[in-house]
Amino acid sequence: MINPLNAAPDWDAKAYQQFSRLRQRPVNELLDRIDLPDPRRICDLGCGTGIATQLLAERWPRAQLLGVDSSRQMLDQARCLPINAQWQECDLLDWQPEQPADLLLAAAVLHFIGDHQHLLPRLLGYLRPGGCLAVHMPDWRDALWYRLMLDTLDDAGPGHTPIGTPQLRQCMAARSLLTLEDYYRLLAPLTTSLEIWETEQLQVVGGKSPVYDWVKVSALRPVMQTLTSQEQARFIYHFLMRVHKHYPPEKNGQTLFPFKRIFIVAKV
Repeated sequence: MINPLNAAPDWDAKAYQQFSRLRQRPVNELLDRIDLPDPRRICDLGCGTGIATQLLAERWPRAQLLGVDSSRQMLDQARCLPINAQWQECDLLDWQPEQPADLLLAAAVLHFIGDHQHLLPRLLGYLRPGGCLAVHMPDWRDALWYRLMLDTLDDAGPGHTPIGTPQLRQCMAARSLLTLEDYYRLLAPLTTSLEIWETEQLQVVGGKSPVYDWVKVSALRPVMQTLTSQEQARFIYHFLMRVHKHYPPEKNGQTLFPFKRIFIVAKV
């Protein structure tokens, strides 16, 4: 069976850019905690449209900068940036650097890849001594909107029956992230310094269905890629009904969208 989390169609680069300012904030928070005076080689893993890559180029303009992503459409957008960087189309599960890096940055990507028990130690192994792995990951598995998505998969079919395959529902219900304590126990023996923290930002978003617009280009991709066109229509209708009920607009028209993230800064 094909894992729906490793599914097919490309990312919607234009839609992903809709909230680029808010997507940039956790990258800035992560960069503020990185203590590297002059890294020579930096790799931005899962670079997407280059939101984080541009910030890396501004902070360390002399570094050799490589952006890696599996989406050609995203990389086409990133290549338009006025920065000196190389770009590589590659699945992160298959990627390894040609030479050790001083900094590996993974902004909002590793939560899509399971088995962190093996993935994160492998990434640490790609660093030079003194190098740094810096990660932030959306922690959405306990979020209200994610619960609404799971509920919709459970009852959006005819007569309130489940929708999609059992495998899809099982994959979406699984939790790929570890606890903060387990990340510490995994990484502490492999590092010389380690910071792990979690934040919850009250995102204030505008638009007709901003919560749906945010998640449809990321967390909902496996759902939309796996459902038939008829199932997609039923899912969107019932999911939007729930989202609009639980995330009503404020009096000023804006919608409040709390969003939690895990951050890791590990030096070897």
